[in-house]
Amino acid sequence: MRCRKWMLLLWLASLPWLALADWEAVDDNFLAVVYIDPDKIRASSVFPQAWHLIDLRQRAKTGAMSRLALMEYDCQGKRRRTLAFASKAEPMGEGKTLFTSAVATPWKAVAAETVEHKVLLMLCGQNSGKP
Repeated sequence: MRCRKWMLLLWLASLPWLALADWEAVDDNFLAVVYIDPDKIRASSVFPQAWHLIDLRQRAKTGAMSRLALMEYDCQGKRRRTLAFASKAEPMGEGKTLFTSAVATPWKAVAAETVEHKVLLMLCGQNSGKP
């Protein structure tokens, strides 16, 4: 299991292919534009996964201008969690990698009228209903 986490961290640190992805905007708000990569969705009727790109409007205190996150959704339980995460120094997932994590977060409920709810509906369709 440890080896798997290290491999994922190394992979996250060298994500130039994500910068070249055909990102699809899911939400545009005063903090950031949130995208997903429809070509990299790991389809599943219960636990689909999608890469998210959060393109920040202002540089974070950490120096990040964008964040990449591999998110997993629970279609039946209407929840989500982060499987992997990376902060990047430049917009659109480019530039120096400032931070990576391959530690899965606990499941969190997906609230209605949120970015996560939009993505849940995209990935789960009829299985997701309204949280």
